[in-house]
Amino acid sequence: MKPELDEISGQQTTGHEWNGIKELTTPMPKAFSIWLWLSIAVAVLLWLLYPAWPYVTHYTGGILGYSSRITVTEQVEVGRAHRAETFAPYETMEVAALAEMPELRETYEPAVSVLFRDNCAACHGRDAVGQINFPNLTDDHWLWSGTPEEIEYTLQVGINSSHDDTRYAEMPAFGRDEMLETPEISDVIEYVLQISGQDHDTAKAQAGATVFVDNCESCHNVDGVGGLENGAPNLTDSAWIYGGDRTAIAATLQNGRAGVMPHWSDRLSASEIRQLTLYLLWAGQDGNGD
Repeated sequence: MKPELDEISGQQTTGHEWNGIKELTTPMPKAFSIWLWLSIAVAVLLWLLYPAWPYVTHYTGGILGYSSRITVTEQVEVGRAHRAETFAPYETMEVAALAEMPELRETYEPAVSVLFRDNCAACHGRDAVGQINFPNLTDDHWLWSGTPEEIEYTLQVGINSSHDDTRYAEMPAFGRDEMLETPEISDVIEYVLQISGQDHDTAKAQAGATVFVDNCESCHNVDGVGGLENGAPNLTDSAWIYGGDRTAIAATLQNGRAGVMPHWSDRLSASEIRQLTLYLLWAGQDGNGD
């Protein structure tokens, strides 16, 4: 169809027609046209004033030299300075002294709880009560002592970690490595059940006591009460990391245990480690600890 004059509107057509509907060459509204050209002008102005066009290794800087990176860096530095001022006690005071200041809890616990969740909750849970294979941090059952100094040191160097001064603790695989015969393992299992107050075979437990003295007492101490100097757990209570029933104890004796606690001195500052230390002490006050 050729362009023609539309009889009804008096407008010229474009020559396009769809099912009897003809397209008119109605001009763009003037206001819209003005707005479009103004938008283009503003865009060009912004391209000239601010960073806009990338090229191989950089980008056009703009006449004003504005950089959001500089602004963000400045804001981060302001935040870091504010945080340093806010947490000044943790920068300058020893953890033992901080532990004697209960008033810190009300001020700092909400912020420190975020630090704990970000770094520790994956293993120990959001409420620090632990889970299978990971210890409860809210009770009085500590492998390396629950004093402020010892908690801080454990956080710094870890347990069985890659730190040069890590705390090292390993339960031998008495069965897998053939250090004990199967009957001996069976007897010592009954002895551990006995000293932890569980149902047991008395005769086998009596035989297991001798096996325990010869193979286990050097770490777990007399009567299995544990040793804070080497991370050996107390076997006479109800706090078990890997489970304390007959099946779990058998698995431990058969295959051993060597849990890993990461060292945080490479990831967290000394101040943050002190904050976590205090947080664990506070959590103990709410749990089964003192």
